[in-house]
Amino acid sequence: MYKTLKWTRVTLSLLIFILVTLNFLYFSNGWSAIFPQILKFQFVPSLLGLFTGSAVFFLLITALTLMFGRVYCSTLCPAGTFQDIVSRIAFLFKSKKSRRYKYAAGHDILRYTILAVVMLPLIGGFTLPLALIDPYSSWGRVSSQIIGKGELLINNLLASYFPETIFVRSYFEFALAAFLLATLFFFALIVFSTLRGRLYCNTICPVGSILGGISKFAIFKPSINDKCNQCMLCVTKCKSQCIDVKNKKIDISRCVACLDCMQGCKKGAISYEFAYKTGKSGKVADQQGRRRALIALGLLGGAIAARAAKLGPLASSKPQKSAIAPPGAISLENLKAHCTTCHACISACPNSIIKPATLEYGIEGLMMPVLEYKNQFCAYECNTCSQVCPNGALIPLKLEEKKLTQIGKAKFSLRDCIVYKDRTDCGACDEHCPTNAITMIPYRDTGLYIPKLDRDVCIGCGACEYICPAEPVKAMIVHGNETHLVAMEAPKEEKKDIKVDEFGF
Repeated sequence: MYKTLKWTRVTLSLLIFILVTLNFLYFSNGWSAIFPQILKFQFVPSLLGLFTGSAVFFLLITALTLMFGRVYCSTLCPAGTFQDIVSRIAFLFKSKKSRRYKYAAGHDILRYTILAVVMLPLIGGFTLPLALIDPYSSWGRVSSQIIGKGELLINNLLASYFPETIFVRSYFEFALAAFLLATLFFFALIVFSTLRGRLYCNTICPVGSILGGISKFAIFKPSINDKCNQCMLCVTKCKSQCIDVKNKKIDISRCVACLDCMQGCKKGAISYEFAYKTGKSGKVADQQGRRRALIALGLLGGAIAARAAKLGPLASSKPQKSAIAPPGAISLENLKAHCTTCHACISACPNSIIKPATLEYGIEGLMMPVLEYKNQFCAYECNTCSQVCPNGALIPLKLEEKKLTQIGKAKFSLRDCIVYKDRTDCGACDEHCPTNAITMIPYRDTGLYIPKLDRDVCIGCGACEYICPAEPVKAMIVHGNETHLVAMEAPKEEKKDIKVDEFGF
């Protein structure tokens, strides 16, 4: 039975790993719009979903953990599946002896200290510490910044050989900070899983610590029975290194429910059993472990209660005034309170105008999505970014709602306009404004026309800024709204169907 269950788990985990990763690859722009709920089955997005009116996914993960322990870590977490893949590949290059795991005591003081460091700021609305080591968000950055960039490289190499069927895609701006952080996490997982299996999950990962605390109270737990002859076979299979055969104990807070030990045991001495049978629960958890589990649950409960009470955000550095948050963000405050920098929206944007922030939002907004119109603009007929966010940092907007969402306002500078500077015709901004917020009016008695901007109709899409030919400073620059507004209805004349050619006209 356990052999069948294990391979069912392995198959399911690989399928989820592939689907989650595909959400972040550029060739599948908007793939997650097809399966928008799959990202919400990740723990941190489900946790933050509690504060945006969507508790169902968090409750499902919690219920699953209370039933069988950390099934999430072995089946649903893409970073966990990646570690298992690396471990399996590493075994191919190891000697038979070095392939065997050994029991090791847990690093409980370290893991719960790390958990406190990331959960206490979360209470005040500061998500960055959690985002830096959250396994889902970190894997999202790996998929977007490393795998995604590799995908673009391969695409463009193939395009040089098959130009009629494969189109070159621009890399646009390279986000160094996001790439370095993704690279650090990527190689840290490789090192941890090669040397010690799931050590990352049971030492650094805050999700592992929280679910480990919950799993202490699971109804069904792995247990060692009297058939055990201490052959140590289960120990050598345990990637969490949590089976103490000598004392017939399993550290349930570190067990990731992979079922390797149960499949490997030849005597049937280890199995899932009802945890509250007389004499059974003492073999899987001691009182000290339960106290530490309560600490983890206390931190989680404190974060939920404080955020539900809408405590104000921690003191933060002042963001740049021009920072433009994606449609659906509602406000910079909401974005900072819910975004875990997973970069699902960045990968999904078909125009690649969403980039990881550096200091546009201040230090607490590091790597959160920010719009930049240097290489393209926000397409009027697109709402993809708001559809793919699993955290509630971007709420889903219907296309008609998005078309009236004012994420910023353009500002016109006459002194930088080429009509004023060079005494030449232009009008590119007027031709490309999708809301008709720009009209051309006569400029003095020159026979030329300059733009007149209606900022109440402007939605901040950046079409005018992107297309403006003025250098070195654009005559049209969009400044973001700290709180998104609703723009006025555009004039009744037919909207422009914008198709930008090489010259912008």
